[in-house]
Amino acid sequence: MRHIAIWHCCWYGPYDPYVMLAETEELLEAKVRGAIAEGWDDENDGPMPEDFSELLKKYATISNDTYYFDDWGYTALDSTLCEPVGDEA
Repeated sequence: MRHIAIWHCCWYGPYDPYVMLAETEELLEAKVRGAIAEGWDDENDGPMPEDFSELLKKYATISNDTYYFDDWGYTALDSTLCEPVGDEA
């Protein structure tokens, strides 16, 4: 049996909430940073913080706690239960 970790968080953003997925915690943080950067306004919001936790706090503060990321974690999947896809099928 081989387990695969899938990192996830929920984005309670300007649209319907949805789950973001990535292969590692670092890649998930990069996806979140990219999603925030798309709507970031340097002129009004100032520069994006380099520190990830500070970025999340500032993002929530700027949106008056309307938009935020939450429910962080990972799920270990048993790869023997997964269906093959693409060329593996």
